[in-house]
Amino acid sequence: MSSSGSLNDHPRVSTLIEQFRVVNAGMRDLPIYNHTVAIESVGFRLFNDVELLGVVLTPWFMNLMILPITPVAMKMAEIGKTVSVELPVGPRKFVVGGDEVVGLYKAHSLHSPVLSFTLPGQARAEAQRQLALLMTPVTAEPVATPASDVAGLDRRALLFRRRDT
Repeated sequence: MSSSGSLNDHPRVSTLIEQFRVVNAGMRDLPIYNHTVAIESVGFRLFNDVELLGVVLTPWFMNLMILPITPVAMKMAEIGKTVSVELPVGPRKFVVGGDEVVGLYKAHSLHSPVLSFTLPGQARAEAQRQLALLMTPVTAEPVATPASDVAGLDRRALLFRRRDT
């Protein structure tokens, strides 16, 4: 499922999604399988000029994925290694995965399993939310309310951002 401005239809992303569709047949009878979640890519975009980053949804997991634009040959010695990747929100741990068709990629688990998503579209909305959070830089300092703005406010006014006059 492609959304405007995303690279969900990039050939590398399409190949990745197709591989999870192949795996899907063997997963359907497992207790971690959620029949309301579709296999799809969400929000793929260019990352570090040489990779694609986005969320892959399956009926058994939701992962933030980093996929090299140019395939990296499969190396069994790399599979399962943990690497730190600097995202706008800060560093996150990714696990190296892959296969002979896709090559190597990195995956960061957002939800596994995905059994809590019971409505159609709910998992996609959560994937979009998680992606937005991870791709938003953390501000260096929290935004403080100047003391002059707080003077004369009661708790209710603070909660609702209004002054009692």
